[in-house]
Amino acid sequence: MNQANKQYHKKTKLMNTENIYLALQLMVVGMATVFLILYIIIGLGKLLVNLTNANAKEAPPVSKIPATNTSETDATTQAVIQLAVKELTGGKGHVAQIKKLS
Repeated sequence: MNQANKQYHKKTKLMNTENIYLALQLMVVGMATVFLILYIIIGLGKLLVNLTNANAKEAPPVSKIPATNTSETDATTQAVIQLAVKELTGGKGHVAQIKKLS
């Protein structure tokens, strides 16, 4: 009987080791699959962004309304605002109207 117990414990020990290896193998394969799918999703997202940007139409030009000097803003304030907008937008933005908010 003692011999049978030893063989049984030896078999169960081997089965437990095999189960651990199988579990580790499944974990590695599962994680690799998840990373591969995420990599594909990121690649497709970047491709979609590039295709969208390549086919995007430019906005129609906005009609330029000259900024008027109202009684609410003096010439210095108006000039500072126009220079700030020109600097921040790289010369593409224009001041259409200056209005004081109350």
